[in-house]
Amino acid sequence: MMAGSLIIFVLFFDFVLGLQSACMPPQSIECKINPGFHIFNPLDIWDDHETCVHPPSVASNFSHECHIFNFKGIWDDRGTCEAANAAWPKSESELIQAVAHAVKNKQKIRVVSGLGHSLTRLPCVGKQGLIISTQNYNSVIAINKTAMTITVQSGTLMKDVIEAAAKEGLTLPAMIYWNGVSAAGVISTGAHGSGLSGKGSGVYEYVVGLKLIVPAPPSQGYAKLITLGESDPDLKAAKISLGVLGAISEITFTLERMFKTSFSASVKDDNDLEKEAESFLRASEYAYINWFPSQGKTIFLSNHVVSVDVPGDGLNSGVGGPITAMTVETRAHQNDEMQAKEDVDAICNGLELLISSATKGSGFLNDGKQFTGYPVIGFNHRMQASGGCQESHPNYQHNHKSCTPNKILDKNNTVCNWDRRLHTNAVFDVELRVSTFHLKEAIEDIKKIRDLNPSRLCDRGSVGGIYMRSVKKSDAYLGPAEDQVTLELQTYRPREAGIPKWNEDVFQEIEQMVVEKYKGVLHWGKSGGHLFEGVAKWSANLEEFLKVKDRFDPSGFFSNDWTDGLFEIGGKRVEELRDGCALDKMCKCREDRHCAPDKGYFCREGRIWSKARVCRKSS
Repeated sequence: MMAGSLIIFVLFFDFVLGLQSACMPPQSIECKINPGFHIFNPLDIWDDHETCVHPPSVASNFSHECHIFNFKGIWDDRGTCEAANAAWPKSESELIQAVAHAVKNKQKIRVVSGLGHSLTRLPCVGKQGLIISTQNYNSVIAINKTAMTITVQSGTLMKDVIEAAAKEGLTLPAMIYWNGVSAAGVISTGAHGSGLSGKGSGVYEYVVGLKLIVPAPPSQGYAKLITLGESDPDLKAAKISLGVLGAISEITFTLERMFKTSFSASVKDDNDLEKEAESFLRASEYAYINWFPSQGKTIFLSNHVVSVDVPGDGLNSGVGGPITAMTVETRAHQNDEMQAKEDVDAICNGLELLISSATKGSGFLNDGKQFTGYPVIGFNHRMQASGGCQESHPNYQHNHKSCTPNKILDKNNTVCNWDRRLHTNAVFDVELRVSTFHLKEAIEDIKKIRDLNPSRLCDRGSVGGIYMRSVKKSDAYLGPAEDQVTLELQTYRPREAGIPKWNEDVFQEIEQMVVEKYKGVLHWGKSGGHLFEGVAKWSANLEEFLKVKDRFDPSGFFSNDWTDGLFEIGGKRVEELRDGCALDKMCKCREDRHCAPDKGYFCREGRIWSKARVCRKSS
């Protein structure tokens, strides 16, 4: 291919040319092309002079690169995420062709879903690599009512998975709380709900079959298809793989007969939380907890299985519903202002409103329309997850001069509240997991940090408190080695680089303490930065996983710098030492320059966990 000609390599020629004037939800890849060439792709490529499309995770403009975005538009390290070319397969044969093309040309390969929900640099393939989007590879293939299984293509959204199963009277017992993520993305990152009964809350635990495309020698066409069944030991590696084994083509989940769940929520003081947490999380199939240590309050959320004969048509509308762009930006600007002013009273008062929501249904609706009281009872697929914003397809005024992928013309149109084209609240989403054996001590230590100054734990992230969910011990090699409980901190993150956060030291101390003192691990697809350093060794069986990786992809085509750092391959590291690195959690500060000394923030010891090194504002 000649330099400066066709920058995005279109691998498949059965795509239909179709420039769209309607905006679509933000995707994860944006590729730039030479204007002299036609692009045969209906949705993923936008032409700046012809159409206004929501920013794809791969889309096009007139220049020279492919850019990969996550749903927030900001990576852990604030860096860019680029590729040389991109492909949007619509069939398994096209997916095989894409992998074969990259292997033949010695390119790195990563796969990303249409909406791109990893905050870590998992999809970042490098400037010479190929990024494959599964946005158009998204069909439910088959439902076997006798075997109670469903088989789907890797890019299928989980909303479509659980709704297709429900039409046949079946349900996927475990699910994450937002339904706009892809099937392959959910299992590859070890995503989960909450629950320790049965197979547990990890969606990956319900994978009983998987088809994977891996590199192959020239004699086999540079790529080959591997089929793994439930009894195949390699499935233990493939069902949580971070995408480093190959490109997932199809996934088969085992299902159960449809059931209903009964949801209730109550608010209590947190005085005995360390004594009550584990027993409560084990008491019902899908229980979880939202702890507000700054307020000394805990919301206990019980969700247990009941018969389909129990009356109720409840609906979970709590996460990911459509919201107007204007509302998103108004709230974000208000939050920015509170943070800049260090308006502790306003931030803490906002948490009181979140806590009071527990008395108003916590987003659950008894008849699908309104909340009238607990319990809320409904079919599992309507209760286990929510969403809808990803389906917003409003028509925007066609205006080629002002309609750009970074601007929404009509702020009354609905979007997801994290839409990266808007001025939204960026957040750190650090999901720490501790063994149930250490849970009591970890809560006690967090309380000690809290008690020094409770208001410093006030934060207006997406959740507001510390989200506690349970994850069962797994035989997946990168799964949990023992029963665990999450301590998820979703906290405010400044949009601009180099801006310190007034209470960041408190959260840094908690995070480092949980990882270092209690051997805490992290969610593979969420924030963490330097906290990921070395934690892979606490997985169920890292050694066996790496053996499978070496067999499936011995040359590391599907690995990138971040995954190599995670697995400590080739001397790579996750931590990055540079000026200001600790502000983005990319390092544990050693020197003041890792914080923001020019703004009065210096590297200091933790106040309770003295081994912590945090960025604290000088008094």
